Amino acid sequence: MIPYVPSPNKHIYHTKDIEYFEEYPAPVMENLQRMHYTNINSTIPYFGPMLYFLVRQFGCEQILEIGHAEGYSSFYLAHGVKDNATRFGMAGNHYYGIDIVQTESTREKLEKENLPITILNKDSMTLDKDSFPGIMFDMIFQDGCHDTEHVLYEFDAMWGQLKGNGDGYWIAHDCYGPAEEGCRKLIQKIKDENMNVEFIRLTGMYGLLIIRKLDGLDPEKRFWTD
Repeated sequence: MIPYVPSPNKHIYHTKDIEYFEEYPAPVMENLQRMHYTNINSTIPYFGPMLYFLVRQFGCEQILEIGHAEGYSSFYLAHGVKDNATRFGMAGNHYYGIDIVQTESTREKLEKENLPITILNKDSMTLDKDSFPGIMFDMIFQDGCHDTEHVLYEFDAMWGQLKGNGDGYWIAHDCYGPAEEGCRKLIQKIKDENMNVEFIRLTGMYGLLIIRKLDGLDPEKRFWTD
């Protein structure tokens, strides 16, 4: 049998990553990172790959990232929607990213990966219902400016375009880091307004807040119908 060798020309060239893996070998992480065009983001090293697998698990078609920066997490999110399209024959799967920095360089690098992307130089404080007309997102990843004003404004602006029925996920990074106060107020808003959601906060690496939108989901629905 001839073995299947995926992407044999992919290697790790980033000095800091090489130094890290030489001192702390991690074969699984190494194989993930060798696919990437940039070095591991020290604030979100494990959440990046985790986002890819969540996108695959949820079957996401449309994703918005608020604050793509150099594109560390964008790489995983965009690959996730592309791979979903390949696996399930989906048409129109797309990743959207906004930021006020590094838009051109990140767009260029992701386009070289042949990914279905739209990268916009856009201030998140200008987001509204007309920013992405007609698009309902399966996942919105919030990782831009972390002050409370931005956290709450972005949520209010885009929550209406997140899918309901248990199929939409709002994921916020840094809920135990620089966005902690904003995320606390966001959770309080959810409670005060009795919003139909379920959520969890994950610790480590500044934390991750995951909110699942349950509007329209029958609470008595059974998924296992033996």
